[in-house]
Amino acid sequence: MRILLLVLLSVTVGHALKAQAYKKEEAKAFFVNQRYEEALAVLKTAESLVANDQEARFILAVSYYQTNQLEAAGRLFQSIIRNEKDPFPECWLYLGKIRHAMNQFAEAAGYYKDYLRRIRANNPNRKMVWDDIRRCATGMRLQYLPSDVYAENLGPKVNTTGDEFAPVPSPNFSNRLYFSSMRSGNLGGRRDGNGMPDSRTGNFYSDIFSCRSATGGGGNWQEVSSVGYLVNSTRHDVLLDFNTDGTVLYFYQGWHHEDAKIIVDTFRNDKEERTVSSDVFKGPINPAIGDEAFFFASDYLVYFASRRPGGYGGLDLYRLEFKDGQWGNPVNLGPQINTAYDETTPFLARDRMTLYYSTNHPDFSIGGLDVVKAVFNPNSETWTTPENLLTKINSSEDDAYFRIGKDGFTGFFASSRKDGIGQRDIYAAHFDNFLPEMELRIDEYYGGAESRLVEPEVTAPQEDMAANPEAAPLPVFPEAVATAEEVGSAPDAAIPTVPEITGGQEDIPVQPEVDGAPEAASNTGTAGLLFLPPIYFKIDAPEAFSADQLQQLQAIADAMQNQEDAYLILTAYQKEVESGKGAAIFKGVQQAEAVAEALLANGVPNDRIFIRGLLSEAVVDQECSVDFSFYLPEGKAATTSLPVVGLRYANAVPRHPVHERLLYKVQVGALSGAYGTNSLDAYAGAMVERQMDGPYYRYTVGAFTTYEEAEAFKAKLLKGAFASAYVVAYVDGRRVDQMRARRHIIDFPDLKAYTN
Repeated sequence: MRILLLVLLSVTVGHALKAQAYKKEEAKAFFVNQRYEEALAVLKTAESLVANDQEARFILAVSYYQTNQLEAAGRLFQSIIRNEKDPFPECWLYLGKIRHAMNQFAEAAGYYKDYLRRIRANNPNRKMVWDDIRRCATGMRLQYLPSDVYAENLGPKVNTTGDEFAPVPSPNFSNRLYFSSMRSGNLGGRRDGNGMPDSRTGNFYSDIFSCRSATGGGGNWQEVSSVGYLVNSTRHDVLLDFNTDGTVLYFYQGWHHEDAKIIVDTFRNDKEERTVSSDVFKGPINPAIGDEAFFFASDYLVYFASRRPGGYGGLDLYRLEFKDGQWGNPVNLGPQINTAYDETTPFLARDRMTLYYSTNHPDFSIGGLDVVKAVFNPNSETWTTPENLLTKINSSEDDAYFRIGKDGFTGFFASSRKDGIGQRDIYAAHFDNFLPEMELRIDEYYGGAESRLVEPEVTAPQEDMAANPEAAPLPVFPEAVATAEEVGSAPDAAIPTVPEITGGQEDIPVQPEVDGAPEAASNTGTAGLLFLPPIYFKIDAPEAFSADQLQQLQAIADAMQNQEDAYLILTAYQKEVESGKGAAIFKGVQQAEAVAEALLANGVPNDRIFIRGLLSEAVVDQECSVDFSFYLPEGKAATTSLPVVGLRYANAVPRHPVHERLLYKVQVGALSGAYGTNSLDAYAGAMVERQMDGPYYRYTVGAFTTYEEAEAFKAKLLKGAFASAYVVAYVDGRRVDQMRARRHIIDFPDLKAYTN
């Protein structure tokens, strides 16, 4: 009987541990997709996991922070610091963010400095945190200055736990406000970064809404309604502006920035039905080159933000005028406005001289993007130094999209501050005194004429179309294909995931394959070229680099610095194993990291090194080999047929499937460390990869040369333990997103299925 009880107990414990591991993976899947409420819900049902797993507690604490539950987050971060032998340094970072959100600037700066003491000198977060310390200093300087304005959240009838942003007051009705929102019930439903329906880990795409107030100017806002299918589609639809008399609506539409369009709609009421006339804006502005946050000051004057080349860094503000029957070229507003930081969401007051915008420059911001004001002096043709609108308007988070209503007393803006309801909320700003810059100019006076406005008809919010896309009304606009990034200024992510490896390279010839063992480790090669043999490690006891290897790494660093477009892939191979594949490939990628760290120390930027770890039967037991591959951007080929001038190399395992020119794999997780379970053991092609400027390791399985095979494999995984599995593509060893893949369809027709 005792033996039976022990057996039953072991079985029960085994099932419990498996369930806990599954819940952790499920919570991580939600977490990396910024579905923090769902991550919270999963972890709250896993008390044993949270009690015994520091990473799970950390994810729980960050999720509390991201859902604006600051007290719960603070208690949990403090608990991790007190009780863990080696707590994550990010605990101090988030404690700083919490104090910062409470306008406790001195305490926040102290935690930020504690975080800096615990991370390495080359950690990419250092500059970001130093900037936050400077913002705390700005906050201490501005905190107690008098202000004649206060901010008011428009409340739960307008704001949701989703994302509300880009408010635009009605041009003609003081009690009507339009805005954009990524919320439940939107026409497109939940979608992944490629625009495909994904009800589990996807996010809502934005639709345009309106709301009304019985009292006008910001009180008792309610009656939120979608503007309907005549404007909203299954893509991102983001309100930009109305024209002066409200007869034209400008809005952004697309899956993402790369191929999105600015739509110009003229509304009219016919006798039998309501219709729209749509066109694409013809001016020289284009979201695909980084143009965004458009403000149509008049039918002839547009202000916008852009990352286009030739700016001062980050987002810059530009002005565009229509003269002599055509649009001119965009003009940068210059260094008195633009800086190496972001300047965005401009609003020009009626006097045509007072400019409101948002910036995250530490000298003008108390945290994130702050709303500031600058005035143009026509005599000297200069702008005044930007003035912060102070802590009644600005917060430690992003405050942007500031607009002032025609009454001259009421403004509206979006903020991700931590006392709000959702990711970003819409706020009203109430000024005690009339803003003289909003005085109506003589040349804009309508003479009391009746409004010609025919605003978009509002309807009840549509049902979620994610589960039934066929039920969605057909949009009336041209197709607009675009990026997976969120439209507008994105809210802070907890910890950024590993960025896509981009580049769009032409195929660079790889050195001829070498059968059997790689060439001997020699620093000399044919034709005076430096040969780069793989670097070999003992798995459990990596040795220091030899003199030849150090010379080899220095040569690589020199070549990459001389040829700044070169991009390096380090591949670590280990012996194929039957069990513990996740741990095995992670050990290998750690060896690739050791090589990468040596290159970083020699001056190679961390955004130009990509590492991956995988398994091969060709590897000797207890040994790990790391080899080198180089790629150059499109049109930047070296003067020889080799990818990097002066270097030649060979793959340690030349016939490994990873060397296929077109390869599909299925991603099953993105973690901050080793894969903690044996879930990968049942699958071939286990691989872990990491971009050296990002903190996360991506785990993939399988290896397929057609998208159809990869999709079929993904479907099987979704029915098992990998509820967030998705297909990824690699061209010539580089991971490609949808946009990059489209560039290679001519060479690889199978990519057409992937991009569709």
